Amino acid sequence: MIDVNDLRAGYGGEDIIREISFGAEKGEFIGIIGPNGSGKTTLLKTISRVLNTSGGVVTLEGRAISDFGQKELARIMSVVPQETAMNFSYTVVDIVMMGRFPYKERFTKEDANDYRIVREAMEVTNVAHLADRAVTDISGGERQRVIIARALAQQPKVILLDEATAHLDINHQVEILSIIRDLGESVTKIGVFHDLNLAAEFCDRIILMAGGRVRAIGTPAEVLTMERLRDEYGITAMVQTNPVTGRPLIMPLSEGVPSELQGVRIHIISGGGTGAGLMHTLVAAGCHLSAGVLSPMDSDYAAAVRLGIPCITVPAFAPITTAVSDALGSYLDEADVILLTAMPVGVGNLPNIHAVSGSRRSRLVIYEPPGEAFADCTQEGDLSFLSAIRDAGCPVVSSRHALYKAIKALVKS
Repeated sequence: MIDVNDLRAGYGGEDIIREISFGAEKGEFIGIIGPNGSGKTTLLKTISRVLNTSGGVVTLEGRAISDFGQKELARIMSVVPQETAMNFSYTVVDIVMMGRFPYKERFTKEDANDYRIVREAMEVTNVAHLADRAVTDISGGERQRVIIARALAQQPKVILLDEATAHLDINHQVEILSIIRDLGESVTKIGVFHDLNLAAEFCDRIILMAGGRVRAIGTPAEVLTMERLRDEYGITAMVQTNPVTGRPLIMPLSEGVPSELQGVRIHIISGGGTGAGLMHTLVAAGCHLSAGVLSPMDSDYAAAVRLGIPCITVPAFAPITTAVSDALGSYLDEADVILLTAMPVGVGNLPNIHAVSGSRRSRLVIYEPPGEAFADCTQEGDLSFLSAIRDAGCPVVSSRHALYKAIKALVKS
């Protein structure tokens, strides 16, 4: 449908985008993402012929877009711009009717078919009730939906969206993007996104740009990785799979952790999800973590895998063998700090805690936040060994701030 080959373009004789190449199939929804200044909007303007190319070519159904007449191109391609401010008090229906301009000869009036198409576009975007309102008297979000309705009234084969939902609340963002996605195989959609989760949720493929070049093209799962987000956006983020849609879900991690923790080697003994949040935070701080022993069915194990943390595992309800115990001992001996979280303690994970004996206890810190406590699931009713660990003088903390202080103190000692 659309092919972009070795495209270069910019302003004032200086190229902003360089060597851009990709194709968009009929009906596909492609999202363009990247940090500010990466060239996303410049690329969209070049595809729509607002900007001239300084090199390369954009073809539409096998023809260079430079060969299309203005009205001919407008019957095939519509654009939803980032800025929707208007200084003239046209009515909403007048604005949407402008989408029919490419189909009208000079001095011809709108006919019943035009009004039908305009009405359908307004109904789809939920602005039909605003038809007779002045576009200057409605909210920014409503005005954005009017502009999208105008683009739909063009009945395009290609629709370009430059942050088309930027002024909408989350409800209308999802509503409008659902409408655009569901235009089906007849319309190719290419949109610029700042919200990575929206791009992941609605796009078939994603183009990641940085420095005016394409850094990655692929499915959302292929492009939106922790490594790429760190390299191109400079953020530490956790990438999970949305349990409902199966799409990537990006969650930036807090950077509010002391920089002195960078490089500290920490082994986490946890279970039942009690360590997942700490793993995320400590990885963001630059700590080198290891974890285990954990079952692959444990949510702490899932967090460790997502974050690339080395983890010792055994099958659920399986005993810890000598080989596994030796591997755990190696991790514990290599760690600067051993972190034990308040968790359910059963026969399966009891050896993890018993392994923290002798000199290892001098590097132990227990994290027991409010509302969480060690629970005895051993059927023996005896967690006295925990009292022995506490009596040995290891720090027991109940907040993350106190945890960071305890880790720093252990590293300095």
